[in-house]
Amino acid sequence: MKKIKLAVIGGGSVNWMKDLMRDVYLLDEVSGGEIHLIDPKEDHARAVADMLHVFNRVREKDYEIHLSTGERVAALKDADFVMTSFTPGSMDAYWNDLEIPVRYGIIHPVSMTVGIPGISSALRTVPVAHEIVEEMNRLCPGAWLINVTNPMTPVTTAMNMAAETITVVGMCHEFHCFGDLLGPALGLYPPADMNVLDYIYRWLPEQGFDYTVAGINHFIWLTQARLHGEDVLPRIREYCDKNILFKPDEGELYETSPFYSKGQVKALLCRQLGFLPLVGDRHLVEFYPSLCNAANGYATKHGVLKTTVDFRRSRIQGHLDYIRRIAAGEETVNWNASGEEMTEVMRAVITGRATPAIINMPNQGQITNMPPGAVVETLATVDADGLHPKMSGALPGAVGSLCRLHADIHEMCVRAALNGDRRLLVEAMSLDPSGAVMDFADIPRLADELLVANKRWLPRFFD
Repeated sequence: MKKIKLAVIGGGSVNWMKDLMRDVYLLDEVSGGEIHLIDPKEDHARAVADMLHVFNRVREKDYEIHLSTGERVAALKDADFVMTSFTPGSMDAYWNDLEIPVRYGIIHPVSMTVGIPGISSALRTVPVAHEIVEEMNRLCPGAWLINVTNPMTPVTTAMNMAAETITVVGMCHEFHCFGDLLGPALGLYPPADMNVLDYIYRWLPEQGFDYTVAGINHFIWLTQARLHGEDVLPRIREYCDKNILFKPDEGELYETSPFYSKGQVKALLCRQLGFLPLVGDRHLVEFYPSLCNAANGYATKHGVLKTTVDFRRSRIQGHLDYIRRIAAGEETVNWNASGEEMTEVMRAVITGRATPAIINMPNQGQITNMPPGAVVETLATVDADGLHPKMSGALPGAVGSLCRLHADIHEMCVRAALNGDRRLLVEAMSLDPSGAVMDFADIPRLADELLVANKRWLPRFFD
């Protein structure tokens, strides 16, 4: 069996580590090696490290576990894989991104993808992402970088701008809601106890279902769908014409957690645009000010709840407590795979066996009406030689128009972040549709408020 060196930047990200590290230990092709956890939150990273020592014993692996609160050189030196899940400023900065725009009428439920709140988040993450890859070019040429950091599109864009021999893989699990949609619309319900990846990539093709997914992160769409050769997009449109929900109202579950939705926004968008989005409703509404404004209770009319900072802090604490219980032997670990795709990419690289995946990467023609080089999200095949995106044709109608607009905004945002360019930042914020709910003349003032509030994480704007 092979040994690997894995560096995890954001190794104290307890939301991700409880699942991703379990998946790493389920790689039977790997006997051990080194795992480096880099995170400024030493107590969180220490808890993850203590959990991994338990995993070593239970899974009979011999990974050496290393911690760092910031220095990356030792972790990146000769690394085979790097995972990135980091947020400069964490919840303090996130509160600024989310809540300062509220004073101007911009109320988003998530604020980690698009909109002026998403742009603010990108200003903090993009320069760090670029620096990480510059370091990787020197310290671990040829390594694979697997990114789950949001906002995915600008972060993955910055990483690819810096990459020389590094393979950058942007990964998101929103596509995994596919079964919730195909079941009601086409009767293709996931078999009981089947892993989501087996359902999406193996079982559906075995049923004669062939499909194409394309768009940008948190805004991907089912653009082609055939069942035994029949075009079934009309059947999906008919379902959405007759139903306002994909999932039944399950009462308290939907009233207390912002992560659950009934699919109401997806059905509405399909009715009006003719194609089905494959993303959680909470992300979709941030692309359309008309879906998230005072007239609809800032998307609550459509079944979307705001993910508050307090909710996130509580969730982080819950995950941290869970990890500490595992480390203390007070919690039994479920050794089923999480369904995340990151370690499947690692397995493909290690073994040479190709695997399907949903990938964020620069456009090489896989979407014909998106700008070359713009980071897009499509199905792909991954093997030891790299990423091979599925040729997905053109994005239809209004979907393509909005994706191209956001590609332009992301490009401006990345350049503004890397150069500390306030003027370009204001231009990007002025172009973003989320500004439609505020006075255009106030956009520069909002930009300055966000810059000042997050100053400690934005040195390029203040040096």
